[in-house]
Amino acid sequence: MMLTRTVHPPAGSNPVIIFLTLPGWDFLLYPTLTGALMLLVVALIFNNSVRSANYPKYW
Repeated sequence: MMLTRTVHPPAGSNPVIIFLTLPGWDFLLYPTLTGALMLLVVALIFNNSVRSANYPKYW
């Protein structure tokens, strides 16, 4: 895609879909909040399951 300078299809279609459906601000908030919370939960589970990790060293 870098060689042909084309846009990744989902990345190009997301703004078009949002522009055509005219959703409210909650459409932006809920998927973002859900994704951030899911990433946080997965990171906490992974980091707490690995006992050999010795970080953070200090706060």
